[in-house]
Amino acid sequence: MERTLGKECDYKIWLRDTFGDSVANRIIADYRIGGAHGDPPNESATYAIFWQVDYNGDVRTGKLMNYDPATGKRIKGEGAYVNWMHSIMRAEGVLPEAWELVQCLYGEHLLRLRPTDVVALAEGPKTAHIGSALMPDMVWVAVDSMMGLNAERLRPLKGRMVVLFPDEGRGYE
Repeated sequence: MERTLGKECDYKIWLRDTFGDSVANRIIADYRIGGAHGDPPNESATYAIFWQVDYNGDVRTGKLMNYDPATGKRIKGEGAYVNWMHSIMRAEGVLPEAWELVQCLYGEHLLRLRPTDVVALAEGPKTAHIGSALMPDMVWVAVDSMMGLNAERLRPLKGRMVVLFPDEGRGYE
């Protein structure tokens, strides 16, 4: 994770253009947003890495995705890239085949730093980042997908005041 934190990516550019350097750099540091560059044939592509760091500060995995630097929207269709760091590491032989991922909330490490703040629970990391910029008095975390909205992943929220901020569609319904 540490090697990716200083790397630039289109998502970080969008954050700075949208919220200004001060707010964007706080979000990038707080959420430990990494960056990576593409491999041939798409060496010019950049990817944001949204690291899952648990309550104790242990890195669980990182999700790599590419974004349009002008709109902040995730690239879909041709040129889209979504991958998980643990999958890459397993393919490279860094992680044993038998290693199993246990995901945590995105931004979970922030709960320990802000034990009395209201928790804002979003579906995706980008929503957590935007919420953190606009409503910084709450600590923003994300489940990453509706499948992540389960008792095991939400355990660190026990005893906390939590406000849900679902995406439109299935999450909102």
